Amino acid sequence: MVSTSKPGGIGAIGSATSRLFHPGDKVCEKYPKDAKLRCVNVEITSKGLRRIKNQAKMCYLVSIPEVEGECYIMKKCFRVEQGPDTPFESERTPLHRDIPRPLPHGEDRTALFNVVRNVGNGLADEVLELRAQGIEVNDDNEPLDEGAGAPPPLEYNGPYNFTVPTHCPRRERNMIDERGKWAYHRWDEIASMTEFELFRMAFPEDFVKDVIIPRTNDSLGSPLMFGEFYKWLGCNFFMVCFQGIPDRKCWWSKEAISPYSGAPFRLNNAISLTRYLEITAALRFTDVRTPTVERDGYEDRFHEVHKMIDEFNNHYAHSYHPSWLNCLDESMSSWLNKFCPGFMCVPRKPHPFGNEYHSIADGDDGKSIMWRVKLVEGKDRPKKASGQWVFPTEFPGYGKTTTTMLEMTKPIHGKGKVVVGNSGFCVREGVVECHKRGVWFQAYIKKWGNWPRGVPGAAIDMYFDDMELGHCESLVAEHDNVLFLIHCCRDSKYVSKIMSTHGMLETVQDHPTWRKIDGSWKSFKYTKPFSRYARAKYWVDDVNNRRHDPIGLEEVWGTKWWAMRQFTFLCSVAEVNAVQSRARGKNEVAEAQLHFHRELARQMIENTLDDPPTPEVAPVRRQPRTNADHAVKKWAAFVGEWDLDRRKFKKVTTDYVRFKCRECGKGCRTYCLCYPGRPLCVGCFALHANEV
Repeated sequence: MVSTSKPGGIGAIGSATSRLFHPGDKVCEKYPKDAKLRCVNVEITSKGLRRIKNQAKMCYLVSIPEVEGECYIMKKCFRVEQGPDTPFESERTPLHRDIPRPLPHGEDRTALFNVVRNVGNGLADEVLELRAQGIEVNDDNEPLDEGAGAPPPLEYNGPYNFTVPTHCPRRERNMIDERGKWAYHRWDEIASMTEFELFRMAFPEDFVKDVIIPRTNDSLGSPLMFGEFYKWLGCNFFMVCFQGIPDRKCWWSKEAISPYSGAPFRLNNAISLTRYLEITAALRFTDVRTPTVERDGYEDRFHEVHKMIDEFNNHYAHSYHPSWLNCLDESMSSWLNKFCPGFMCVPRKPHPFGNEYHSIADGDDGKSIMWRVKLVEGKDRPKKASGQWVFPTEFPGYGKTTTTMLEMTKPIHGKGKVVVGNSGFCVREGVVECHKRGVWFQAYIKKWGNWPRGVPGAAIDMYFDDMELGHCESLVAEHDNVLFLIHCCRDSKYVSKIMSTHGMLETVQDHPTWRKIDGSWKSFKYTKPFSRYARAKYWVDDVNNRRHDPIGLEEVWGTKWWAMRQFTFLCSVAEVNAVQSRARGKNEVAEAQLHFHRELARQMIENTLDDPPTPEVAPVRRQPRTNADHAVKKWAAFVGEWDLDRRKFKKVTTDYVRFKCRECGKGCRTYCLCYPGRPLCVGCFALHANEV
């Protein structure tokens, strides 16, 4: 078998050994197998998935001279000798990149195992190597992108106005601290929902109906139904409940179940292995035409996932109203092939390699719900030949960090909600611009090489040098005609700083904290800005921890298709949101993620969404019985037992059939009019009539 050296396409001419074409019976009539002939001048007419040896394979559909009808052959078995005018999109020569990448980096959609790892295990050495290769590394020690080069050593020399604010701009506007809620379901309804109903509420189901299923059916022989999609997804979820099974085909093995090897259960009753592989290979996440350099002038490596992420965000923008307090942070979708789109290393994360997502979540009662994500595209963000962005931002003219802050808070612009950010978002311009759009942003301040603009960090540290533990004051300034505050708190070894445009230093009596100083423990109580930060800073991390606790979808759901890994990321986020929603509705501690996951997988597999609806039958209205309905009657001649189906007596050849009384067992030929199928003697009838 010789792999093609030229791209395939409609109209391409090539050749291959005759025995490799299908269907074999048709081809053998002109090209016997024993002769080992080669079919030449074979023209490609199309491309698609075909079943060969009970497996879905990508094939060329061809026209063979002297053979009637359409035939097909595996793509790798066909040699293209004369290229087409327009190659298939998946076979066009990729754009030149600064980083060489093997081909394909993840197009094997039928693979049930992960890509080969090409990043090292030694994180410190690997970071240096990735930097040398031009791959982006998000490190705590790098200066923030504030939009206009490095800040000056000291932006202003004072005098500095330290004070305790006596009014809060947000409070003056009568902003209400509303709790988060779903738009179409009350919390008491959510508390009584099943696991499957909760997941469907938290998952963009319209995207499945409008995009995934129609586009997947374009490549499937037998169409994929809505309920069958959830059965396929449920099988993947169920397999994730168990670790240590390297080959997912073991779940369809014909061998007997063993406690020492293979899968502990079989999924043949849910879906066949052939169908499972067909759906996996044909799955699509977009209905937008793939852009090409020749036609559109640019390459978009994120094309397969743009629609999916947008629909996820749109679903939550319309279906969920976030709480008054939110947290903006980063999440990671693990991927160990550095040639994937947007690959990034974030050393501080538990899963440092893969794709970074900016994520925002609320957390009423400590139960986090992530309601918006944004994939960090980095150096792979698509550009036109003119240097302009293919997909320009809605907020042009700002630095990268400020743009991210505005894009992530867009659904809550003008609603007066508070967003807490870590030191990765301590950019004065971003905090002020969010304020102008009705979002109260507060960010923890850290020295990233230099102090951020507008933060005289050295002067603040000097001012608080002799202050007691827990002492708080605010540095009051102004930027772009907006009040700019730096809330400061003396800690044990440093001065904590938060930049904001609102807030008062009121002590929160139920939020104490402890520090060990000179061998003894001392405590103080947080003020409101620091209390909000301390409570909310882990909400995004809480969602991510639940995604991987104790078994993450990414750990068991092996795939070589990069877009599938992004799909698993969104599925895991939706599942965590479902668990936390139930906990909020019941006002209880969230249940174990694995317990919810396993029950959800069972309900997905057993769903009846494709079953025809049961028609509603109007209830039969029975007339109330009266004493006239109870009278002793005698069997007529040639009459037998009562026929319940036909509602009449059976005809018999015996003239007078004797029956046994149902109460006393005495022979009789009488019954009550209320139930002709129940023989009663005269004495038992009297008792029956008296009871009625």
